[in-house]
Amino acid sequence: MLQIACAFVALLCAGVSAQPFQVGTGFGPTGNLRSVDSGGPYNLTLLSVQQYETRAGLLARANYTDKDRIAFLTNVECLEGRFDTFGTLGLDFNDNLTLGSLPTYGFGKANLSADVYQVMSEVAASEQGHALFTRHAGSTVPCPVVNYTAGFNDVLAVAYGLTPPQDISVLFGAPWDPYHSDETYLLSVVFLEELGATGNKGLISQYVNPVLADGQAGLAASATAFAAAERYLLFQRANNTVYPTNETVAQVFARLSAFRDAYDGPQIDDQGLLNTDPRTIALGEANYINLFPTDIRGLTFSRTPQQLINIYTIGSPQGIGGFFPQGLQGVIKTPTGFDQVAGGLDTYPVTANAYTTGQETVAQVGTIAPPVTDAGPYTVPDMLTIIQSQGGLLETSSYTTRGYLPAAPVPYTIAATPKVMVGTPSGQAVDDGSP
Repeated sequence: MLQIACAFVALLCAGVSAQPFQVGTGFGPTGNLRSVDSGGPYNLTLLSVQQYETRAGLLARANYTDKDRIAFLTNVECLEGRFDTFGTLGLDFNDNLTLGSLPTYGFGKANLSADVYQVMSEVAASEQGHALFTRHAGSTVPCPVVNYTAGFNDVLAVAYGLTPPQDISVLFGAPWDPYHSDETYLLSVVFLEELGATGNKGLISQYVNPVLADGQAGLAASATAFAAAERYLLFQRANNTVYPTNETVAQVFARLSAFRDAYDGPQIDDQGLLNTDPRTIALGEANYINLFPTDIRGLTFSRTPQQLINIYTIGSPQGIGGFFPQGLQGVIKTPTGFDQVAGGLDTYPVTANAYTTGQETVAQVGTIAPPVTDAGPYTVPDMLTIIQSQGGLLETSSYTTRGYLPAAPVPYTIAATPKVMVGTPSGQAVDDGSP
């Protein structure tokens, strides 16, 4: 009898393990932003950025399926990957990635120096892999109709205070050519790259299937790494003048950052090549270098699909325009709700020891100038005046302004030790237990 019971249990377990993920399984239920385990509720009061992003994500979930999300992701990866692949290598995606792609306009091969070509070759190959992920995950929609010429020129027009279909030739005698030089290509690449990186992170918590969520996290991590490499190449060229403008790389980057920040809703989640905003990590002691745009905790930002669509289509309520002249493929194709968030913070059952949570109010944050005005983005007369200095330029931004004062380093040596040692802030070497 015992043998029969054991055999039955084994058969049952085998049957269960062979089943695909069911609808509703995977992550905890929505609407509970305090805790989904027995250790809570937790005090999340200080994580205002993450609360906003999570609430926006909850609203963006709507009734979409994981397949809908993967189809949306196909649009993003086709947009980025084909631009990177053709611009760097002069080649398009293979048919197994495009699946009978619709027409694409504005392809070109960029004039790149050797170091930029090397980096972008790896980025292009990885972006092809990102598109392959969407196909392996089940996306069957073709790559969408894309117009890179119109998309970039519409973005630059708004960034310089113009109204599309006007372009910057009105100001500088020539339109934006993303393939003209290292500077124009890297600025164009990173504009799309960071939308992909933040959008990838924003999708992670929306999936029901944890396998897809895990893959999505991989996309977010690698896209963030690509963007950091691109930012570094641009930082090396920060003072170079960008054709056809009379502004530097840092200044044009500030305008692109301002555009993204203005079109993704009321939150502040974008930063230029240089960052002087004391509410985040602003390294005055390191020339305000900003390779990793994050909040004060070093956490990268998230965007919802709707926020991305609003940026891509230059604020079109129908989700048609800019880079997508015929709209996106799939069912997630409009920016509806891009500037809204779900409740969820106040609906969790109140207990005797419950903590309250909420996003910082405008009064708590302070007055923040709009990043884009009728006259164009926030003025960028020099390298240090960038979009994230909206909170006020802090020339003395240093470690102390970010809430901690590190002890002076004490020299120590581990050269003569037989084991791996770990240095501590006090300068003492401690045994980590390794053999």
